[in-house]
Amino acid sequence: MSKPISLFADYHQPENILTNHCGLVMKLLYEESPKRFQEFLVTIAGSGTDLVVGPVFNQQSKGKNSIPDLTIVQNSFSVFFEVKRTNWFYDEQLINHIKGFNDSIQTKILFLLSNFEEDNISSQLKESVHKAKEAGVILQPLSLENFVDALENAYQNTSLYYLVEEFRSFLDRNNYLPKWKYLLDVVSSSGTLHEVNDGVYMCPNSGGAYTHQRAKYFGAYSDKAVRTIHEIRAVLVVEKGLKSVSVSWNNSGESEELLKLEALNKINQWENRIEEINAYDLQVFLLSEGFETYFYKQTSGGMLQSKKYFREIAAVLKADTAQDLALKLNKQDWGKFDYLNQ
Repeated sequence: MSKPISLFADYHQPENILTNHCGLVMKLLYEESPKRFQEFLVTIAGSGTDLVVGPVFNQQSKGKNSIPDLTIVQNSFSVFFEVKRTNWFYDEQLINHIKGFNDSIQTKILFLLSNFEEDNISSQLKESVHKAKEAGVILQPLSLENFVDALENAYQNTSLYYLVEEFRSFLDRNNYLPKWKYLLDVVSSSGTLHEVNDGVYMCPNSGGAYTHQRAKYFGAYSDKAVRTIHEIRAVLVVEKGLKSVSVSWNNSGESEELLKLEALNKINQWENRIEEINAYDLQVFLLSEGFETYFYKQTSGGMLQSKKYFREIAAVLKADTAQDLALKLNKQDWGKFDYLNQ
């Protein structure tokens, strides 16, 4: 049984609480300004979406058989949201949502709202994408981060702007905002510093120790310290024998075709990598300019594993760029930040 969006909802399940809060900030925005609400919907749906909230007033508009002096017309639209705390959307549920739209509705949008850490969500739901296209439904994956960013813009210069700040804090407290943007992936790079200095890190795509979580920052470790910090532009997987190239993450938003071409060029620069790609798949990390630092390991011995994560370290240090992070970590003992590796 459906319930109205309310300030005093009695939901207890985290997903229902999240849904209620998302609905509430949109409802309040509409009550504050239908025009701002329309701009918000167009922003999250995409600029090509034909969506008008409320009636449109025109004078001397030519109709099929006459020209009324004044017309007041309101186009119909339906917007559905499927809200999940993590990306576990599945075709059966989404196809049922698509079938649930009234055929007479002019504009139909189904948002998939979640804390997406992945790219290319639509490729995971090919059947739903196909059914949506057949039914004239816009199927739009939407991260909670982009959702709250659009809200923040829509609420600018209103008396309710503080609500967006509170809503963002709620999302952050409950881990609904992406953490990869604050993650530093420190990788043992003693034997590959020449590649890192050329803007690339490569390793087998064989799972296990070579599995990497999505991260924004890459730290090149050598001789008991992180020596440079880079932003990770993208990570690609090149199949054995150069049969295919796929993008695992694209942090920079650059052209995927150009990234694929760059990854192949990087492999072909070194004889040992050419030999490796003929034997097994490779992961290729394309890196931005590196910034020198001395983020050192004070305890005895080297790295116990080939990589070490410092989660949310950029948020803790309020660093927005690799250069800023390198500066703030310079001459720091990484033992002070071991709690971020839990």
